Amino acid sequence: MTQKEISGTAAPQDEATEATPQKVAAKAPPGNRKPATIGSSIVIHGDVAGEEDLVVDGTIEGTVNFKDNNLVVSVNGRVTANINARIIRVDGEVKGELHGSEQVVISPSGKVKGDIRAPRVVLEDGCTFKGSVDMETDKTGGADRATTPRLRPSAGRPVRPGRESSESGSLRN
Repeated sequence: MTQKEISGTAAPQDEATEATPQKVAAKAPPGNRKPATIGSSIVIHGDVAGEEDLVVDGTIEGTVNFKDNNLVVSVNGRVTANINARIIRVDGEVKGELHGSEQVVISPSGKVKGDIRAPRVVLEDGCTFKGSVDMETDKTGGADRATTPRLRPSAGRPVRPGRESSESGSLRN
């Protein structure tokens, strides 16, 4: 909404506001919406969260939480924060943990200092990365242990012929 639209209508704005979300929802389904943008001159100190895709062209310091949406740090973007999003693409600079529920991509112009946790990680040729990568999915992490077969037999020691149990307390040579 532009400044003219905000100041031009005072009283009738309530009726327009009620109708606008229905029109917007009908015109642009949530998956096809244009992403929100943090401009190059904007600096944010604190927590950033939302329910839509975000392009960071400015600076963010704090935490970024877009759990079910995509986040792009553009070439001019600078983020010093722990990031949680569905798909994260870094074209600029990020310092902090990156947790992507689907994927994390660092482009050739991207610079990341911090750990990456995602089922799919792409480090494109020419990118700069310092940290660790964890590609284990959270959903199957605990289930693998339960289904993994044991490599060792459950019995502690084999029983020598002539002995009935391996639990005798005496030692023989």
